[in-house]
Amino acid sequence: MNAKPVDRLELEALLQRNRLHETIGAFKDKVGAARAKFDPTTNAREHLLSVSLSVSSIAFLAGYGFAGLFTRRHLNSDSYTER
Repeated sequence: MNAKPVDRLELEALLQRNRLHETIGAFKDKVGAARAKFDPTTNAREHLLSVSLSVSSIAFLAGYGFAGLFTRRHLNSDSYTER
């Protein structure tokens, strides 16, 4: 048997192993970046003002609508007649 094909195969295996390690390293970096981007604590800190304004506006409108169910005013009460 010739030793040169074995050396070539060993070299190819080494190159493939290095490429695989680089790919895994890049994948780990991307996963770390995605976790940092979707971290709830960080997002809550960054968007606290807009979220609190949105929630308070929705609560105000819901309360106003709920109170409107119980308080009914007729603007033209003189023209209102029952039949």
